[in-house]
Amino acid sequence: MSLIRQEEVYAAAGTPWAQAIEMVAGVGGVAKYDVVVANAVSAVGSVIPKAVKTDADALDTHSGILMVATGAAAAGGKFLAVPWVVITGVDTSGKVAGRPVYLGAATAGTWVKTKPTGVGEAIVVVGSILVVGVGAADGVVMLKPGGVAVDGFKKVGTAAVPTGVGGVTVALGTNFANGRVVATWAADPGGDQSLFASIHATTGVLTIKPTASISGGPFNCTYVAYSALI
Repeated sequence: MSLIRQEEVYAAAGTPWAQAIEMVAGVGGVAKYDVVVANAVSAVGSVIPKAVKTDADALDTHSGILMVATGAAAAGGKFLAVPWVVITGVDTSGKVAGRPVYLGAATAGTWVKTKPTGVGEAIVVVGSILVVGVGAADGVVMLKPGGVAVDGFKKVGTAAVPTGVGGVTVALGTNFANGRVVATWAADPGGDQSLFASIHATTGVLTIKPTASISGGPFNCTYVAYSALI
């Protein structure tokens, strides 16, 4: 039997066909480059997954095994899905290379370049912008809906809140500008004190203040900050 040496296997570019999985389209079918979620099998006793278009604001269609359809299929038809793909000729205008793209809500199966903000819309990062286009058809994105690292959009830390009401500031960086934060006391300062925490809209500086003057400080607090990108 012939053996294939590792150095003879060419790396994938654009579409990893060697990682493709045969699937069957569920209700509504799928289109090329739709982000799909496997949620059933094609038939009783089958091991072929059935998948439907994802949807950021629909129940049970924005989490699980997410992949990208490489071609179109009507409901009940077969198609190949891959874990990642590079797509050219798309609209990334007005954005920044390296920033995320998100699961779409307005149209099932799509991705969007702007974070969803509607009520009930899940924020799911499904890829990154590789090339920022000038127009609506010269951008490039890489979709990898099942494995986009988002840990870099979260920071966990501690800060020492001094005596008085001045509070403390922590430079998180501009990636966290206008983000969200939760802060809580790590040690009880007494007096039923609460904390107010916010992140500056442009600088990304975190400010943590007690709601009333404290004495005997500093007292440590812990915080979890999230970038506005997620």
